[in-house]
Amino acid sequence: MTYMETELLVKPLNNGLSHNSSEIVRLNVGGGIFEVYRSTLERYPDTLLGNKFLLKKYFNSEQNHYFLERHKLIFSSILYFYQSNGQFYRPSCVSTDQFNLELQFFGLTTHYKDFMASLETEPKTRKNAVHENPGTLIERLWNFFKDPKSSQAARIWAIIDVVAITVAVILFIVETMPAVKDELANPNQIVKTAFFVAETLCVLFFTVELIGRLICCPDKIVFLKTLMNWIDFITIIPYFVQLSAGESTGDTSSEGGSSNSGTSNTEAIVVLRVLRVVRVLKLARHSKGIIIVTKTLTSSVNELALLLFFWFIGVIIFGSIMYYIEYSIDSESAFSSILHSSWWAVVTMSTVGYGDMYPKSAWGKLIASVCMMFSMIIIALPVTVIVSKFTRVYAKYKDKL
Repeated sequence: MTYMETELLVKPLNNGLSHNSSEIVRLNVGGGIFEVYRSTLERYPDTLLGNKFLLKKYFNSEQNHYFLERHKLIFSSILYFYQSNGQFYRPSCVSTDQFNLELQFFGLTTHYKDFMASLETEPKTRKNAVHENPGTLIERLWNFFKDPKSSQAARIWAIIDVVAITVAVILFIVETMPAVKDELANPNQIVKTAFFVAETLCVLFFTVELIGRLICCPDKIVFLKTLMNWIDFITIIPYFVQLSAGESTGDTSSEGGSSNSGTSNTEAIVVLRVLRVVRVLKLARHSKGIIIVTKTLTSSVNELALLLFFWFIGVIIFGSIMYYIEYSIDSESAFSSILHSSWWAVVTMSTVGYGDMYPKSAWGKLIASVCMMFSMIIIALPVTVIVSKFTRVYAKYKDKL
């Protein structure tokens, strides 16, 4: 169905009261000609179009059709209701109040309310069907790990997961405090043992969860392609590597080793410890807001790529111009190369403004002003597009998450 005038199977009528169910009814609605089988309309005899006795008073014997001085565009939706066995659509250019008035005139208000109620209850019915008929043991376990709403035990497991992630992140942060580092450096202290036990319990929980979801996942290929599963894997690797190397917490090098070996080991341990910060991303699985924002950014890849492209061009152009202006005036200037000047352009265009580098000449200040204006424009342009997509994504996923 389109929103334009609809014309179907033109065939004149002998009169407005034919009892032939295959008769084609000719309707003139607001100047638009619509034709439909009588049997199609009679599927709903409690409506105006479905009751030929109610429709009789609108019959024009001179033109041999029914004439209704109603909204032509909305009537396409009204007719679609009969042709689709009870489905409704409202044209986006038609207001809700105007649409409801037409529904009331044609006697479709009750049908429309039933239709909208069915849309609201259908997702809940599907969810209840899944919960009431969970299937095999593997399917029940998959629902247990995947959907916290599937059972009371799944809710408890999700809460424990959030607590474990929070504890692991707190341990990662607290162990860098100077006072705690001194305690961890002493192998005889209870603090080090407490940190190690807490870390071990968290990692064991993460490991059991990851292995459980891998075993129960119905599609192993999709599981391996999911980014969040790789994040879960990365968060537990540092612990087992450090454990196998005899490093629990605190120390970053062992005594008696060579200088190069100690430096290499220290760098490796630092990298592994930095990877532990990825654990905070595990919280995204339990946050609807983060999931919606992630989907919004994913759907806005083209706009973000365009933003980065113009931003990169601006950095190169303004960095190069600033270098030649400032360096030609003062060879001791902080703008000693295009690379250094590009760093200034990055800081300026991102509206951060560290103040470690700034132009001193009049021409340099002028270029800096243009750079600031350019950065505000290119940052503001894609914002409306991203906000619009966020609204659509939120409306789409708010009932599914």
